[in-house]
Amino acid sequence: MLNSIEVEAGVGLFPDHSQSRPADILLQHWNHGRPVALDISVASPLNPSTLAEAGATLGAVLETTESRKHQANDEKCLALGWVSSPIAVDSYGAWGRETSNFLAQVIARLPKSCTGIF
Repeated sequence: MLNSIEVEAGVGLFPDHSQSRPADILLQHWNHGRPVALDISVASPLNPSTLAEAGATLGAVLETTESRKHQANDEKCLALGWVSSPIAVDSYGAWGRETSNFLAQVIARLPKSCTGIF
């Protein structure tokens, strides 16, 4: 149930006291009892470094953003027993594939009495 999920956010989540953090939000007991580390990014398809990619393939910038987050965080999360889940949104409001899947899981966990408000 959503109401039993603990949420943590902040820096210094590692024993070595580094400022590295693979999570903007950490949801405890999410994936079969394992925490999920949500790393949130907003990407612009109009960024000069990604403009050609964005123009060639719909959603390419979000896919690249999610991939980059996995490269940066998966190893850290695995070492901590967490699941890494990038949350990627573009500046026009489009969601990345993994973000859409995660939000679908959130909605599925809502009590049936809440799902009618969407």
